[in-house]
Order: sequence, then C-alpha cells, then structure tokens
Amino acid sequence: MNRYPVKKKLSLKENIQNVLPLMYAELMSYKNDVVTKPFAKNTLHRMRITGKPLRYAMEIGETSFSADFSACFEEVKSTVELMGEIHDADVIIPMLNSQLREIRMFNRTVKEIKLKIATKSLRDIITEQKTKRNEMYTELCSKLNEWESGGFLGRLMKAMGVEQVTSFNTAGGL
Repeated sequence: MNRYPVKKKLSLKENIQNVLPLMYAELMSYKNDVVTKPFAKNTLHRMRITGKPLRYAMEIGETSFSADFSACFEEVKSTVELMGEIHDADVIIPMLNSQLREIRMFNRTVKEIKLKIATKSLRDIITEQKTKRNEMYTELCSKLNEWESGGFLGRLMKAMGVEQVTSFNTAGGL
C-alpha cells in the first residue's frame, strides 16, 4: 500500500483532490489480474484492501463536494463491499468443503446406514455459495470494466471540480 502525499499547507478538500486519483490508480492497477483470473483470491483481497482507503477518503470528503461526488462515493463503497462479500465466500466455501470431507470420513467408519450423517444439505449449501460467488464476481468484473471504459476517474475529478487529469496513468499504476 502506498503512502499518499498529504500536505499540511493545503486544505482537506485540496488534499483529497490530490490523493483520490492516486488511490484510484492504485486500486485499478489490480483490475486486469482480477478480471482475467477469477480464482486469484489473494489479488482480489489485495485490491479490496487497496480500495478501503479510497472509500474512507471519499467518505471524509463527501461533504466538501457535489452530489455527483456522492454518487461516485456510493459506487466505490458498494464495490468495496462487494469485494468483501466475494472474499467472505472465498473463505467460507473451503471451510464447508472441509466439513463435508470430515463427515464423509466419519460415514465411512459407520456400519449402520441409520447412523450415517446425510450430506445433501451441506452439498446444496456449497453449490449455492459457489453460484452466489460467481454471480458477485461477474458483477464486480462488469463494474470494473465499466469504470475503465466509462471514464470513472474523469467523472470523479469533475465532481471534485478538477478539470484536467493528465499526469495519472490509471491502467498501470502511477
């Protein structure tokens, strides 16, 4: 995670205007890996961690800017929350699979069918979790692609009252 250049002589609004494009660029530096590698869980987790400071900085600056800025903030907030939900699913699914394996091992040791533990419900939950995770992941990828193609950074800068964005490379970092 980068340290961002906050200057004591500038106001909060000016510092936010300087820092948000850098935070956005750092977040989007993970985009290509996240979109092309759906099971790169560590990359997605790092992207989520990188998105949190962007979200919190926008939350702090929300009162300083226009309603358009608030709309951008809500998009960032929902995207970071979506990343969190995907991460939670990435943690829960292996845990459920581990429990399923343990139940199956137990069932192999039991001779009477009546004493065996049914696994259908657990298998259904795992399938449901995987389906939800895939849907959320598809939604995340479409949001990230939309941000890149729709000029989210330009919208954000315009909402902050900054007209030109020439020194930032949002595709590959800073």
